[in-house]
Amino acid sequence: MNPTDTERASIVAEARRWLATPFHHQGRVLGVGVDCAGVAVEVAKACGMQWSDRIGYARIPSQGQFVETVHSATDPVDLENALPGDLMVFAWRTEPQHIAIVSSINPLRIIHAWEQVGKCVENDLDAAWRGRLVECRRYRRPAP
Repeated sequence: MNPTDTERASIVAEARRWLATPFHHQGRVLGVGVDCAGVAVEVAKACGMQWSDRIGYARIPSQGQFVETVHSATDPVDLENALPGDLMVFAWRTEPQHIAIVSSINPLRIIHAWEQVGKCVENDLDAAWRGRLVECRRYRRPAP
């Protein structure tokens, strides 16, 4: 089942609570440390969406573990149909390794914990980010 408009607003609001939280690989603590997966996982949990967290992962994913975890809790969505609260998956190398939450559509913006800037940020989906985009996903909420 897809999130409602109210749930989407809650997803974005919860993601924004994580802004400025320092980057920490495998972090899951608001204001203390979080990585990109941690933002997606903790937002899902706070908003009642499905997500089984996986810990002990390497900085560079291998053997499809990252994608497998993301796919287990989300459904595919075309970029043209992406809405606030949806997820975007990115790759720098051969395998996807980064995830962000869509915060707005016009302009298209994302929230994510980004190691290069050392914290959770909100930024435009510019040409560089679009070039890394692998797929868009939608949180799956539990069946009633």
